Amino acid sequence: MDIRRNTKIQAEGGMSSMTDLVFLMLIFFIIMSTMSRQTLPVDLPSADTPVKPSNANSPVEIGITVDGQYFFDADQTKYYDLEQLKKVLPGMMDEKKEKNLKISGDKNTNYESVLQLIALAKANEWKPVLTYKMD
Repeated sequence: MDIRRNTKIQAEGGMSSMTDLVFLMLIFFIIMSTMSRQTLPVDLPSADTPVKPSNANSPVEIGITVDGQYFFDADQTKYYDLEQLKKVLPGMMDEKKEKNLKISGDKNTNYESVLQLIALAKANEWKPVLTYKMD
């Protein structure tokens, strides 16, 4: 004798009640956001002296020309060779908290000039970062 139930219970929920709930929540948040447009006055502190940004964390930027000459930042008026750079660069790096050296050059820059500058950075325990111009 087979005593089994022929009907099975279906545990499916309707989505209409869920969409009703979502729309009610949407209406509630829209109304609340329009009502909360009133702002409270906030008294912010002011500095007595103007604060100047520090350049202690910015890296020293060195560019390399195609013929192997070095220059600082975007100032391409004064060029250095490697021996002159070895004298000037340590003084500039001593002023920085983080010893980052940003090396940029043209795509056609000689690899030897770049590697000499990287070797100088590694010898002085500076962190070299390489970039190049997209010209």
